[in-house]
Amino acid sequence: MICLNPKCNAELPDTAVYCTYCGRKQLRSRSPKSRGNGQGSVYKLRNGKYKAVVTVRYYMGTDGKVKRQTRSKVFIRKKDAIAALPELLSMPSSRALKGLTFQQIYDAWLPTHRAGKSTIDCYKAAFKHFRPIWGIPMSDMSIDDLQECVDGCGKGRRTQENMRALVGLMYKYGIPRRAIPDSLNLAPYILVGGDPAAHRPSFTDVQIEAIRRCVGLIPYADTVIAMIYTGFRPSEFLQLKVEDYDRQRVCLIGGSKTAAGVDRVVTISPKIAPIIIGAAAGRSTGWLFPAPDGKAWSLRAYTDAAFYPVLKAAGINNPIVTIGGGVERHLYTPHSCRHTFATLLKRIEAPSKDKQELIGHASEEMLKYYQDVDIQDLKRITDAI
Repeated sequence: MICLNPKCNAELPDTAVYCTYCGRKQLRSRSPKSRGNGQGSVYKLRNGKYKAVVTVRYYMGTDGKVKRQTRSKVFIRKKDAIAALPELLSMPSSRALKGLTFQQIYDAWLPTHRAGKSTIDCYKAAFKHFRPIWGIPMSDMSIDDLQECVDGCGKGRRTQENMRALVGLMYKYGIPRRAIPDSLNLAPYILVGGDPAAHRPSFTDVQIEAIRRCVGLIPYADTVIAMIYTGFRPSEFLQLKVEDYDRQRVCLIGGSKTAAGVDRVVTISPKIAPIIIGAAAGRSTGWLFPAPDGKAWSLRAYTDAAFYPVLKAAGINNPIVTIGGGVERHLYTPHSCRHTFATLLKRIEAPSKDKQELIGHASEEMLKYYQDVDIQDLKRITDAI
């Protein structure tokens, strides 16, 4: 190390307490004093001032190592630094924390959780069952996104309970860090065991036709029909870009990315081909179905400003119902479009692996079939629905 005396700058052994040339004492930087998990720390600087530091989040760096993002402020007096810790923690999060995906929040949360190896292993195993929604922003996630993963995990009650517990811990981590809205904790509403699918109805043929008649007359009716015949999760659909439309193969390439970074291929039914072609016409980039301001819709904004008004215009009764966990919501939500697509698929005679590719099934066991799927096989299905 180098002597702290700027006029000396002599090279000294790392263990030196005093400089053997000028005699100056070599002060070591003090380690931050822990004030409890998540409460921040205060330590003294070499210039005599005090630095208050709070951890904003942990994240996985490009080198595969866990890194820490902090927020800090320097004070003359120690007591002022200590008093400032709560304020630093409550400051609005940086833009980098906005819109973190399910996987990003998991990667940030995992290093902060204190538990035994067996418990951590259970959470890691539970996380894998959420693979289909890893790429969806957690602040824009619906209860149906989470419930679908739990229903499709193919495991017993204990695994499903671990999945619910994991989601609860992730919300507990993300909400105070402003990565997720304060009121959005969906974990208590996840059902384990039983048959939770009963409270998520599909649209009937009559209702689909009523929505179709609104296309061209009612704003955003085309997006509801397109969502029904593509089967994307609502958050996935709203994130589709013009670049995701393959004009040559007449398909959409989208959905939440898996760990391998591979999106699924969804061929376009002739019933919605004019809608997709019209949405992409004359453009080479941008959101396929943008909000009025040209930006991507958030799921909540789309639901309130587009989806519900379309159902009302189509004469579809959409009452408030109570579902599992006591949460109240409308009977039909944008996720009903995905369930309708799944219902339509049941009517088509085709290999199950092709249907799984189209809908992006939650079960890991089913994901292994993806690489064997031929686009012509998919097209025969969507042409028939």
